[in-house]
Amino acid sequence: MRRNFYLFITLLFSTLALAQQTYITGIVESADEQAPIIGGNVVIKSSNVGTITDIDGFFTLDAKVGDVLVVSYMGYKSQEVLVENNNPLRIVLELDNLVLQEVVAIGYGKMRKTDLTGAVSTVTAEELLKTPASNITTALQGRAAGVTVTNGSGQPGDAATIRIRGIGSAIAGNDPLYVVDGIITSDISFLPANDIESMQILKDASAAAIYGSRGANGVIIVTTKSGHQGKSNITFDAYWGIQNRWRKLELMSAEDMVDTKLRIAIMKDGVDAATAYQTFHNKGLEAYIGTLIGTSKYFPINFDYGSQNTDWQDEVFNSNAFMHNYNLGIEGGKKDSHYAFSANYYEQNGTIIGSNFKRLSIRINSDYSVRQWLTIGEHINFVASSARRAMNNSSSPGASILSAALAMAPWDPTHYPEGSVNADGEDLSGKNAASSNFKNVTNPFSYVSESFPDSKPMRMLGDIYVEIKPIEGLVIRPSISIDLNLGQNRSYKNQYEYSSYDKTTLNSISASVSRAYTLLEETTITYSKKFGAHSLSVMAGQTWSQYFSYGLSGSGANILNPIETNWFLSRATENRSESSDSVTRTRRMSYLGRAFYAYDERYMLTLNFRADASSVFQKNPWGYFPSASVAWRMSQERWLQDQEWLDNLKIRAGWGQVGNDAHLGTSTFLVNIGSSNSVFYGYPLGGLGNDLQEMAYGAAVLTQANIDGKWETNEQWDLGADFSFWNNKFSGSIDYFLRDTKDALLYVNAPSHVGNRYSLVKNVGNIRNQGIEIALEHNNKIGKVHYSIGGNMSFIKNELTKINGGSPLYSGYTKTDEGMPLGSFWGYIYEGVYHSNEEVLDHQWQYKDKPGEIGVHAGDARYADLNNDGVINDNDKTYIGNPFPKFTYGLNMGVDFHGLDIQLFFQGVYGNQIYNALRYRTEGAGDECSLSPVMSDVWVGYTPIIQNALLSRGIDYTELENRTGTIPNPVGSPMNKQASSRYVEDGSYLRLKNVQIGYTFPKQWTRKIHIEQLRLYITASNLFTITNYSGYDPEVGGGTDYGNYPQSRTFTFGINTTF
Repeated sequence: MRRNFYLFITLLFSTLALAQQTYITGIVESADEQAPIIGGNVVIKSSNVGTITDIDGFFTLDAKVGDVLVVSYMGYKSQEVLVENNNPLRIVLELDNLVLQEVVAIGYGKMRKTDLTGAVSTVTAEELLKTPASNITTALQGRAAGVTVTNGSGQPGDAATIRIRGIGSAIAGNDPLYVVDGIITSDISFLPANDIESMQILKDASAAAIYGSRGANGVIIVTTKSGHQGKSNITFDAYWGIQNRWRKLELMSAEDMVDTKLRIAIMKDGVDAATAYQTFHNKGLEAYIGTLIGTSKYFPINFDYGSQNTDWQDEVFNSNAFMHNYNLGIEGGKKDSHYAFSANYYEQNGTIIGSNFKRLSIRINSDYSVRQWLTIGEHINFVASSARRAMNNSSSPGASILSAALAMAPWDPTHYPEGSVNADGEDLSGKNAASSNFKNVTNPFSYVSESFPDSKPMRMLGDIYVEIKPIEGLVIRPSISIDLNLGQNRSYKNQYEYSSYDKTTLNSISASVSRAYTLLEETTITYSKKFGAHSLSVMAGQTWSQYFSYGLSGSGANILNPIETNWFLSRATENRSESSDSVTRTRRMSYLGRAFYAYDERYMLTLNFRADASSVFQKNPWGYFPSASVAWRMSQERWLQDQEWLDNLKIRAGWGQVGNDAHLGTSTFLVNIGSSNSVFYGYPLGGLGNDLQEMAYGAAVLTQANIDGKWETNEQWDLGADFSFWNNKFSGSIDYFLRDTKDALLYVNAPSHVGNRYSLVKNVGNIRNQGIEIALEHNNKIGKVHYSIGGNMSFIKNELTKINGGSPLYSGYTKTDEGMPLGSFWGYIYEGVYHSNEEVLDHQWQYKDKPGEIGVHAGDARYADLNNDGVINDNDKTYIGNPFPKFTYGLNMGVDFHGLDIQLFFQGVYGNQIYNALRYRTEGAGDECSLSPVMSDVWVGYTPIIQNALLSRGIDYTELENRTGTIPNPVGSPMNKQASSRYVEDGSYLRLKNVQIGYTFPKQWTRKIHIEQLRLYITASNLFTITNYSGYDPEVGGGTDYGNYPQSRTFTFGINTTF
């Protein structure tokens, strides 16, 4: 009815129009659903004049009789329509069930999606835009099967960790390769989500082998938006949001913490702690704090500590931290030229004080056809950013603002109130408070008010290319690109004194500058030909690249007039260091080729080969990386073509080898020599008579050369299937992969007499990753309601299968050894607490005849005696967990109706563990960190001597003891703090990552104000998380949590406009 109304109106106006009327109107519909197509392209052939259909499929175009209109929409076959008169047009597009024209980017070219023979996942621009993020990598989480994305930090500007099909290297890199518009780069942090057209992820070796030694960890190919023939489009997108923490730790109140702390301290300090305990219980918290601070000049004498109960987490977490993003885009072109320009500004304040991020980026893409056979073009990206970081994930209380906050006592204020004076009468009003409990800590507000780090990196990434088409089907494409990074870092720190630890005797300045670039030259020749039922495409090419970096740094102290305009090294008058510089250079040369053959669009074969040479390897610079893959489109067989329910069914199989030399230094396989006047390197001279002996500069070999070092080889098998049914209403893919890293690089210990101080790096290991990936999607339309449900899941197992003489790798609480997943947690199996000394000796029976040597008593941690030898030692350590999940998944749901759209996105992991190292502090003795409420059940028991001392003071020790406690004595045996399963927690979680509700206004409204499209939306990110993990956030980079910067809960309001 509504369509007929539009046709009537358009017919009426066309009849009343003047003879010179040149506007053509019409409606575009789909043949399968007889419904309007929204956003369809209508362009006059061989011109730059065009428009798009509105929410009712209606369009108006400045055209005349005799023009040919080209009408297209993704998923439908394009149609050319001749304008024969001024009557309204009704154009019906046929569904392209197989989406045959959908083209995806592959290495050094493009290919129809139905012709792919390798494992390739696509992430659309719409999916990326649903997650507001400072770094585009975080928006990939949960979007593709086999791609594990961990947002290990909520720090503004931080990138996510991406692992494609597991972890393939123990000491070389595991990050994927990024290719942006054909430019190879190491990261894509410079790209705003608004600039991206599509993203392809090459997951198996048969797809990634064209990148040879750089494709071992998968390849992510990013295509940015480009210009198009037709009317210029101007877009403006913006959003504004607030962020808050979604969780905080439960900690004891001031009263409970002091009570627990002193009960523990009596076990260690005896009478002295008992005196403090009496003071606390008889005179209150204020009197006890008085014993801690005394008459120190750092503390006020007129402040009531007893009534103070500071929530330090509330103090250092910002409420409603603001973020905003603006993006302007202009795209257009003519028949022989196209252009796309965008400018983006992003700013985010962190949820932790002292953290922020700003970024300005500009992008220009253009191409120009000089002749019919010659096209030139370029892609240019420029980005300037600045950031202030709040923390590192470290065990040290002074490593971050959050760590320092947890070390401050709840009875300490953040700042002293007005009128505060110390014992000397000095005014302390407004000063940062000193820590009265743990003395060796910096007030977190000192990090913000007294330190001024300034990091301002700039980056320019771009290329210039030429496409020559001398004959039909032949394309010659030389290009040259550069990825230039300029770094500028400066850190100034005031001279100040808030405590004996929280102070600096002199103001100080440090600064560094760096310049790094990757220069890449590539030339490819591609020939494509279709003859009859046969299709052939052959590509050959060569590349050459050089990476060069140079850095210069220095430091100094005591700037006499320390105003900001004087924060320069030249102004420092003391402790001026000699400037230190360094340089790095690597080179690479490659030859590559690919052949693709298809018969009758049913049987397909792809062959890839690449040869790489790298300056990192001395004796074996060349590596050779082949791959082959086949596909069979069963749905094209005659015996299946009549099945109307079947749109596409394709079986794929592939094999390939790729290499890895990521993050290997230029000196990895060279003789390394160190020099200094230290004991290890220097020579003692002098010492005769009255002369003093001095250490003269000397040199020593650190590692001998391993000239046989070569590439890690990553071999992968893949078997998969792609399918779609019922006019593409249900589609998906499933893959099984087996990924073996051969000649994996590991450290090998050599005898010290050969001159090695550090271990050699040799190709001695084998690593296996295997798994299953499943991606499913369903979309349908019921009346005016369109809905979609899509999900993906991945099951991945990782193992170091052979070590071949290599040394196990130890790092923190992890170990990598044969038969274990890489980076496994290693330690004792925790069995609880010894509740008596008899239990100790029964368990560790070797000490029954020598109980004085055991060093473990009642109240200490009990660990499993795995070898049953009656003693707990390193031989009882074992695998206690794996930080890499067994199962990852993502789920999308969406619905739209009359311009209203709702999207939900869930994401999660299962089967991984987290080592919660922060609990070493929150379950400690209370003298260096606030305590967890679980410490109310800490084991407390006193020796007879201490018991009698307490009784003599009128203290009933039985009210203080807790000999049935489940938390080990924190001042007992050092074994209590050994790595163990006590601190290993389940890291599984399910997170509602994103909810978005939007409304697109009807075009007949917006065109009145010259807006082609207007959409408003609201988004909520990280709305809820279901997890058993007790720390701040289950997303922890590396699997060990010292109190990491957590993800934030974000609410944004945004606008999308097209003019």
